[in-house]
Amino acid sequence: MSTDRFLGRADIADRLGRLIAGRQAGQPFLFVGPEGSGKEVTALEIARRVNCVAPERCAPRSRCESCQKAASFQHPDIRWIGPAPASLEDPRKADEVREIFVKKMANPFANPDHAASSQIIIGDPEHPGPLTVRALLQFLRRQSFQARWKVAIVADAHRLNTAAANAFLKTLEEPPPDSLIVLLTSNAASVLPTILSRCQKVPFEPYREEDLAAILAEVAPDRDPASRAEAARLADGNARKAVTLLEPIPVALRGWAESVFAGLADGRQGEAQLAAELLHAGRVKGLAEQKTDKKDKPEFADQRKRALLFCEILALLLSETVACRERGSQWRPRATAAAPLVRRAAARRDTATLLADIARVERAKHEIDGNLSIGLVMAVLLQDLSEHVRPT
Repeated sequence: MSTDRFLGRADIADRLGRLIAGRQAGQPFLFVGPEGSGKEVTALEIARRVNCVAPERCAPRSRCESCQKAASFQHPDIRWIGPAPASLEDPRKADEVREIFVKKMANPFANPDHAASSQIIIGDPEHPGPLTVRALLQFLRRQSFQARWKVAIVADAHRLNTAAANAFLKTLEEPPPDSLIVLLTSNAASVLPTILSRCQKVPFEPYREEDLAAILAEVAPDRDPASRAEAARLADGNARKAVTLLEPIPVALRGWAESVFAGLADGRQGEAQLAAELLHAGRVKGLAEQKTDKKDKPEFADQRKRALLFCEILALLLSETVACRERGSQWRPRATAAAPLVRRAAARRDTATLLADIARVERAKHEIDGNLSIGLVMAVLLQDLSEHVRPT
């Protein structure tokens, strides 16, 4: 993708940019919306725009120095923090923190693997880690180096632990001069009321399918238009999911899940049993990079992520089968390549058992989230799914 800007929601960035430039912004902002709705990239794009030194001359492929630094996460007056494991709270871990930003440059919707299970902490009083609230407060108190605005962006604000949230309250109540604070959340109900009351809420809705298609054309220009269009259809307005669907491992997982689904529909369980074993090991059938050496076994976070995505694909195929049965000739497949498989399954299944299977897959996802054995969960799930198929 182009690295000279962020693919934010242009309408929101334009509106808030005008308010900030006219010093009418008032309270800090809280961007609220579902996962993948563009909150983070919009906040980063606003930070880039408001600090651009020559807006009338700054253009794509000829950005000013400030914009180049902003787009590469190296601007001294723009700071991003988010949930981080304890291992990254050591100030000496700067290289590992930088790796997070390198990934975000390659994929503007990337989310660190640890984001779903870590918190934003207050940090050590003397030597706070780079992703802590104390480090952010120190940043906001300092004079800016080169920009008009000091911009602080807090991803997943609902993961501020109590000490970190309380330490942030006074700054949210009285932000330093020429500072802009933007908090992001997909779960406003879990944000402390004292923080909610100090911020002005900006709602974000899921992307429209055509908007996702345009984003994918920029993020993944090397992928064929049909693949991008299908990813946009399947993502349910979630840009992060749409981009992920085009990556090698999800593509391999999807083909594998479709093969298992076809086997179950035909009364064959061998591939399903193998799938449970491989997913327990974090492996993906048919992926060229897979190895057998134990030291190459994926981390648990990868095992969990792959098993969850496998379940999501199964749920999609089951949902498509329900839609095919219920709509008949009016059915329009979301997953075009899987349409023949879905039609074959729909001819042999009834809606009640399909809905029961969808609920069963959702329960399996919950069990994986609860850290139950992935191999056991998948083995039981796939056995249960096979019981509703009429033998040929």
